[in-house]
Amino acid sequence: MALMRWDPGEMDRIRDDWSRMWNRVREDWNLDATRPRTHLHQLDNGYLAEFELPGVNPSEVEIDVDEETVSVHGEFPSCPGEDDRRAGSEFRVVLSWPTEINPDTANADWRHGLLSITAEKAAGRRRRISLQDQH
Repeated sequence: MALMRWDPGEMDRIRDDWSRMWNRVREDWNLDATRPRTHLHQLDNGYLAEFELPGVNPSEVEIDVDEETVSVHGEFPSCPGEDDRRAGSEFRVVLSWPTEINPDTANADWRHGLLSITAEKAAGRRRRISLQDQH
């Protein structure tokens, strides 16, 4: 029986994978009623993520983008006289990109309560190698 060396970083990768999977389940099933509706579209060379944020002040929305996720954080406004359980509640949405993106290419646009974020896919770190003569 061969012994395998345990890589402590493996546990971090497993936790991150589970976290991304759970976030996708929450998004697909809309388990969080205060969570904004989100849509993810694949483009020719990247992705478009859309977040429905009606009534939210765009200057109070925080957006963070990295190679694997986009995070949107803010608060729904309180509306006197309306019975909306989201009113006055804070939201944080973390959406996983299907593949790695280049965060330097990310752009955000706001129109009529719809936040649109585009990002290009990462080119990847690939190089071609050849076999060496072994005489």
